[in-house]
Amino acid sequence: MRGNIFDIKRYAIHDGPGIRTTVFLKGCNLHCRWCHNPESQSLQPTVMLQIHRLGDKEFREESTVGYSVTTEELMAEILKDQVFFEESGGGVTFSGGEPLLQAPFLLEILKLCKAHKISTCIDTAGAVSCEMLEEICRYTDLFLYDMKTAEEAKFTEFVGRGFHQVLENLGCIAGYGNRVIIRIPVIPGVNNTPDGQQALLDCLKQWPALREVEFLPYHRTGADKYRRLGMAYEMGDLASMTEKDLCEIKECFRRNNYTIL
Repeated sequence: MRGNIFDIKRYAIHDGPGIRTTVFLKGCNLHCRWCHNPESQSLQPTVMLQIHRLGDKEFREESTVGYSVTTEELMAEILKDQVFFEESGGGVTFSGGEPLLQAPFLLEILKLCKAHKISTCIDTAGAVSCEMLEEICRYTDLFLYDMKTAEEAKFTEFVGRGFHQVLENLGCIAGYGNRVIIRIPVIPGVNNTPDGQQALLDCLKQWPALREVEFLPYHRTGADKYRRLGMAYEMGDLASMTEKDLCEIKECFRRNNYTIL
């Protein structure tokens, strides 16, 4: 079976416990205005402009982002890092894009990982109908579940369609008993207001067992990619946030007995 990926990041330490290998699957059905991997959005290979400078001269080179691999080829790459997983309690994380868009491929590579006793994690936004979700859960140790906003109107405006699908899939995963870390990208003007924070808290109360939350500050490190892809960056000149900017929302969740990672 073949799937489309666009990157493999080794020695990752922010995509789950321990040292991990993060596999980025290509294709996403959402269009978050702040997306820092716009090259991931199309399922097909994407042409990106690379600019090199030598003194006063500028050289432009086109590169193709994304390629097809078989599950066996990808597994061979993952196994190169197995010793680091064993020593650190790490494993492999499947991110994107949206990995659930390639559910048959994802399920097969998850099965191979578990056959090699490698811990598995999926980083998903959950806004996709997935008939294989229950079976995928059987082979997944951890979900990093992205919650952009709990306000439907803002979700539609800033993210796209699929608001109710996000909640439905989160409920299913929680019901299957998988460990879930809620990941909240904190975006000025979208979800960092008092109303936005309260909406997130009210939403998450549906699943009292889900108590682990990680906050990711908005950053504009991917802004240059939009120019190189010939796309418009819709966040304008909005400055990146710092960890200090997260103090208020973190304290709000702590008061409600959430564990902040």
